Formats: sequence, C-alpha cells, structure tokens
Amino acid sequence: MIKKHTYYLVISDLIIFLIMAYFILTWGVTGGYDPMFHMGRIHTLATNIASGHFPNPIGFEYIKGLGYGVGFFYGNFFLYPFALLNTIGISRYTCYVLFILCSLIAAIVAINCAVHKLFHQDWATIISAPLYLSSYYYINVIFLRAAAGEMLAFAIVPWAFLGLFKVVNGEQHYWYLIAVTFALLLVAHVLSFLILVGTASLLAVINIPQFRKQPQILGNLCKSALLFGGLTMVFLLPFIEQYTAQKYVSTTMNPGENIYSIVSDVLYLHQIFDLRQIIALNGILILILFILAIVFNAYQIKVYHSSNRIINQASFIVLLLSIFLISPLALRALVKIFRPIVLLQVITRINIVILPLCIFIISVAVGQMINSLSNYQILPAAVLIFVLSVITVTSPIKQNIAAMQPCRAQVPDAYNISRGEYEPQDFFNYNMSHQFKVNIAFLERHEGYQVLTNNHHQATIKLKPKSSKAVIMLPRIYYRGYQVWQGTHRLPVTKRNGLVAVKLSPHFSKQPLTISYHQTLLAKIGWVISIISLGILITGHLFKHKFIR
Repeated sequence: MIKKHTYYLVISDLIIFLIMAYFILTWGVTGGYDPMFHMGRIHTLATNIASGHFPNPIGFEYIKGLGYGVGFFYGNFFLYPFALLNTIGISRYTCYVLFILCSLIAAIVAINCAVHKLFHQDWATIISAPLYLSSYYYINVIFLRAAAGEMLAFAIVPWAFLGLFKVVNGEQHYWYLIAVTFALLLVAHVLSFLILVGTASLLAVINIPQFRKQPQILGNLCKSALLFGGLTMVFLLPFIEQYTAQKYVSTTMNPGENIYSIVSDVLYLHQIFDLRQIIALNGILILILFILAIVFNAYQIKVYHSSNRIINQASFIVLLLSIFLISPLALRALVKIFRPIVLLQVITRINIVILPLCIFIISVAVGQMINSLSNYQILPAAVLIFVLSVITVTSPIKQNIAAMQPCRAQVPDAYNISRGEYEPQDFFNYNMSHQFKVNIAFLERHEGYQVLTNNHHQATIKLKPKSSKAVIMLPRIYYRGYQVWQGTHRLPVTKRNGLVAVKLSPHFSKQPLTISYHQTLLAKIGWVISIISLGILITGHLFKHKFIR
C-alpha cells in the first residue's frame, strides 16, 4: 500500500471507530441479559484469580452461590486481560466497555488485513472497515444485545476466511492460520464456530476439483484440523465431558410450544420468500452495494473475461446461505433435513459468515471503480465513507439506543446466566418446583446441615445429629470433578436434582463434609495436549523463519 493510501486507511478506520466509541461511551452498554451475563463472567473470573483458584471454570457467585460451570461452555481466553483489570479495582462495567472497544479495533484490523492480503487493492482495503461496521447486524450486536461472543466472532472470522481462501487457492503456508483462527473462535463463541465449520465444509465441496489437481491442499487442511484439535483440547475435552454428564436446559424449543424456535420466527408468514429479513439484516445500502457488486463482477467476466476465483466462490456461498434467510419454506426444509441447525436458535446468526464475505465482494468491486477514476479517486471514496459513517451508522445506532432506553441505567451487580443454555435440567426443574427459591439457606433447612464455610475453594458443612436422610444434596451445582471428603475419607459423589449429593451411612460420622472442585483426569490430559501443540506451533514457526533466513 502506498504511503498516501496508508493515511487514508488510518483516517477511514479512525472515523468509523470514533463514531462507534462515542455512542458507547456516551450512552453506555444498554443491552438486555447479555451484558449482565458477560460482566458476571469477567467478575467471577477475577474473584477466582484473586482467590488463587486457577484454573477454575466454575463461576462461584452464580445461582445464589451454588456455582455455575460457565467456563466449561464459554471459553475464558479473551476475558483474562479484563478480569485482571477487574482484580486491581476497575469496575466490571468499565472492563466490559473496554472489552467492546477492543473488539471493535480487532474487527477493523481483521477486515483490513483480510481484504488487503486476499485482493491487494488499496481502495478496497480503505473502505472495508466502514462497510463492515456499518452493518445493521453488527450495530445490533453491540448496541441492542451487547453480545460478547459474536463481537469476537466478527473479529476472528475474516482471518479464518483469509486462511481458507489462501490455502484452497494454492498458498499452502497459510494452513496454520486456519487452525489458530478456528481454535480462537471455538473458545470465543461455540455457535459461531459451528457456523464457520459448516461454511468451510461448503467451501471444501466447491473446491473438490481443485483438490484433485493439487492433493497437497487437502493434506494441509488435514494438518490444520490436527493442529486445531491439539490447541483446543484444553477446552474441548472438558466441554464434552461435562456436556455428556447430564441434560441441560434446552433453548432450541419455544417454551410451551412444540416447535423449534429457529422456525417459529418465520412459521406464521406462510410464504415462500420474505425479503424483509435480508433487507433488515445488514441495511439497505449494503444490500444495494452487494447487488451492484454482483452485476459489476458479471460485467467483468462477460466483457473482459476477467474473473476472481475468491469473489466467485464468496458470491456463491452468500447467495446460497441467503436462501435460508429469505425463504421460510427453505428454512423449514433445512430443519427437517438437518435437525441440529436448531441449535442456532435464530437463523440470522449465519450473518457471522455472510457479512465478511459480502464485504469482500463489495470492497473489491467498489475499490476497482474508485481506482479507475484516476485523479478523482478521493472524492467518491470520501463520500462513501461519509455516508457509511455518519448516515448509515448513526441512524441505526440511535434506533437501537431508543429501543433500549429503559435499560440505560447502570447494570446491577447480578450474576444472570445466559438464558440457561447450560443450566442442568434437573436443577432447573427442582428450582422451579420451589418457586426458584433454592439457595444455600433453603438447602440447610431441607437437608439438615449447617454451612460453615462457602468460598471459591470449598464449602464445608456440619451435619445435624438428628438428620435421618440417606442421601443429602450439597450446596453445589453438579459437575464432574467435585470431590467430597469427611476428614481423610473420600465419599462417593452422585447427583440429585442437579446438585452434588452424597449417600450417608446409617451411623455417619459427625465430622464436617468438605466439597471442592478438582480438575478431572480428562481436563488434565487436555491441558497437556494443548501445551504440547502450542509448543510445536511456536517452535515450528521460529525454526521455519530461522531456516528461511
């Protein structure tokens, strides 16, 4: 990129970032349950660190002190810097605002680098970030939902596409980038990871003829998969172990209705196509620019016999995935064919991959148009950035802020769980049957014991002499890894109503019981594999650079 264009790039990035940051800092975080959930994640991670309890995937403060295994299912990797800030006295709210601002910067850098590395067009790179951040969906993620996982996904997915497109087009040294980005996405947002895996599989199917010509492409994709597996074992093994330990609350079904929520949004439209969905997704301007870019690309192919393979494949994927956004009929058919798709809950989540691909397509087409204007390049680029930054961005931000006006007050000190996706089903049913009043005091009364200590490390209880229960429920949500000791004797752990439970002998000892969490053998194996894999990656990278030099 020439020096003058570098200045233009910095200015365009600063404009879009400062506008977004202004509204965030002025109006604050106004989203629904997501901010409280993620602020709780930051704070409970901080208190675990401050207590010297690391690593510990269980949020001690959640569910009225009974603990919630948030770290088993939501990776903490990206939250540690902000948790450390929280430990030194910075409020969880301020830490979360900093997290959002850092996510914005990361998204800008990601889309800039991906467009520049893939297409080597200065003007395409310059306009990429304003296009990316002006999406209604992206603005909704920040100002309506404040959804941390998807913010991170938008900062990672462009890198993943960079690696994928480079490898399938012959640049095999990018294979490690695929492994690293997929690993980072898994620990950032599992649903976005699954969407990206599906999209990558579709891209692989499109390139089967290319695999036959260049078998090394498939070999490098397999190497990426192996490295990805090694890097993620520290998260993946405990995830599988805990997820298979018990049933969890399902949010794929609408409460009280025997229909999947992913379909229910469009079930009552009774039509084949609903274009309102696609128009509202990223905004009318991006839709118009996308259509123009497709037409421009077709014109280039017909007149100049010039075709960009990446743009062609990206266009095909976007058009194919968009069918499920605009067609209720196609979506219902997809659910019947592939039932796990209901895990997405809302089909618009696939915009995680649609938006970056759209920006690739639009940026290249518009960049070529600007570049063809010779001495008048700066004017159309400036007008486009102005429209994107001031009009297209400001209007939906204000709409989202107005919609969340009742939530503008300071987020309270609460530890809400994220819609209960990973709350044990048995505990949820038990809690609901007691009007959601199950807490430590409730268990003390009903189970016949007194809680002597309850902290991040352990809970200690004293059994009452008159207790006649054969099995008692202890003040911890059940997860594999809990141990119960009575003096030097370890008691076998079971579960009852989603809580840790132990069976007492008829002549039980009066010694207190101690309940503490310890990493399982599978979790320890995961740590070993991931550390070894990371060491191999770093060593291989350093050796390669030294060898080349």
